[in-house]
Amino acid sequence: MIVLVLAVAAVVAVIALRSDADPTAGNTPSTSPTASSGTDAGSDPEVSESGAGDDEQPGDAPSDDLAGDDPTDAEPGGAAEPAARETLDPVPFGDEVTPQRGVTVAVPKVEEVTGEANTPGEVGGPALRFTVDVTNGTGKTLDLRTVVVNAYYGPDRTPASPLLKPGGKAFESEVGDGDTARGVFVFNVPAEFQDKVELEIDPRIDAPIAIFTGA
Repeated sequence: MIVLVLAVAAVVAVIALRSDADPTAGNTPSTSPTASSGTDAGSDPEVSESGAGDDEQPGDAPSDDLAGDDPTDAEPGGAAEPAARETLDPVPFGDEVTPQRGVTVAVPKVEEVTGEANTPGEVGGPALRFTVDVTNGTGKTLDLRTVVVNAYYGPDRTPASPLLKPGGKAFESEVGDGDTARGVFVFNVPAEFQDKVELEIDPRIDAPIAIFTGA
């Protein structure tokens, strides 16, 4: 009996020594997940954290349907310039011109006057007073609200300042067929330049500009 007990004790001691010498003996692999320094466990190794694969590198610009819409792609000076207005050849005061079919414009009278300052910005002094007639032969009523009258003087065509007095009178808003409308326009013109004056009559945007010249 004593021999049997000693034999069992010896077997137990051998097993214990083997366990201490091989720490992996009897252990089963751990199934718990481990932390990754890069990608998650089970992820595709070809895909980085940014989601870029072989076909699209992380530094590549993403595809965008609006490519080419950059305002720098626009042609410089894209805004259309206004078309140049047609201007009739200058004629002397007293002549007639026809800026549009059925419409006749004339400046029958030019007078030297002393301009009167009546509103802020006006300056009295040497001036010219122009009488302008517009005769309507269009077969219908003619709208005169768009007519613009300007004056220039001297070799540099300096714009003349308009005045209301003495005797200024705007056109009526319209003139009937077969009738003549008369307007009177006063402009500051220095005495030394009153022998070189241009009167510009602009009937409307789609009609040529008439120019009268002289003294």
